[in-house]
Amino acid sequence: MKKFMIFVILPCLMCLLVSCGPRSEEATPTNLPTAALIPLTTTRQLSLDSFQNKVFVGENEIYSLYLINRRGGTDDAPTGELLVFNKGTNQVTKINGSFTVIIGGGTIVYDNGKGNYVLLSIGTYTSRNGVVLSLDNQKQAANNFCMSSGQSGDHLFWNDSIIINNCDTFKNRPWGNGEAPSVTAINLITGAETVIAKSDLTHQYTVEKIEGNTLHYIETYVENEVDWQNQEKQITDEKTYDLTSSGNQ
Repeated sequence: MKKFMIFVILPCLMCLLVSCGPRSEEATPTNLPTAALIPLTTTRQLSLDSFQNKVFVGENEIYSLYLINRRGGTDDAPTGELLVFNKGTNQVTKINGSFTVIIGGGTIVYDNGKGNYVLLSIGTYTSRNGVVLSLDNQKQAANNFCMSSGQSGDHLFWNDSIIINNCDTFKNRPWGNGEAPSVTAINLITGAETVIAKSDLTHQYTVEKIEGNTLHYIETYVENEVDWQNQEKQITDEKTYDLTSSGNQ
């Protein structure tokens, strides 16, 4: 009698275990979206070879600039989109927007030395059109601005700002269009401008260098307006400015 009961109980236990286990059709869902079954692919890196109708704009030691998708302008000053080519890494960055540049030597290329901003100085005269490109955001940073060539240079980068000699003029200057630059800082994120030193009838200013957070710039001035006619009567002095002061960060 005992042997018969054991024989009956064991098959029942096996049935319970089988009926309580997961069903194969429930463990493997069959209604997954089609997209989930497609393997992900990485974005293909841009190459200069991908753009057959590119036009060389200018370069420095690190970057080469090209115009693509030309939509207007003149033969020497076409309008289109821009490519920034890093000659060290072969990375190509396509800049969103429309830009007018001067080819054949009329566009000088600079960068901020940190790999995130490129400056185009565009023109054929001492007063030039400045355009800063943000490589991180793949678009122009701030608006175009006018920059004037100075005694020691025409611009300096500092953090997310560029400090320039702007294009102020006064008729009492005996050169060109009367260039008498002031020093202006432009925030490349907000576009806000801060005048650091403002020129007038007897004073003008040019950027020189940055040490830490201190800007060094040159003041050139005369005692009388007519003294601009005589270079020996023009006096220069070095000034400093704390770039961390309000409105410049």
